[in-house]
Amino acid sequence: MWWSDAEWAALADGRTCGMCADAHLNENQDSLLVASTATTHVRLVRNQAHPGYCVVILRDHETDLADLAPGDLAAFWGDVQRAGRAVATVIEPRKIDYLVMGHRMPHLHCRVFPQHAEDDPHRNVDISDGPEYPSPTELRERALLLRKAWLAASQ
Repeated sequence: MWWSDAEWAALADGRTCGMCADAHLNENQDSLLVASTATTHVRLVRNQAHPGYCVVILRDHETDLADLAPGDLAAFWGDVQRAGRAVATVIEPRKIDYLVMGHRMPHLHCRVFPQHAEDDPHRNVDISDGPEYPSPTELRERALLLRKAWLAASQ
């Protein structure tokens, strides 16, 4: 059963949105900052059950792609594409899936979810795979490599 109207309104309220509160931080409990643009924050997720798993978070609090003006939509997808290129450069996955959901965290974000040779292509994507938490040092090194690839992708 879907959220009640009151539950959904509370979840979608930008004043109490967890992503609005910490997407800009260098580190939060779920991820590390890779890059920021005028439109998004790109973050490396701590659970690296799928190495390279990142999330691209819209800076403004919107809950749905349909709510974006055409220019904002193009900028958002441009950042998603650039994040995917950075992941492809650093991690070299077989394929990258791009997932926009938001029914539990109604703040527009896209999961950049790499698929690797050891992943089962017949299995549905599961963002809760793992958990597999690299050491803090390894995670920071991966974020740095992604940051360098992100910067190179702009040239």
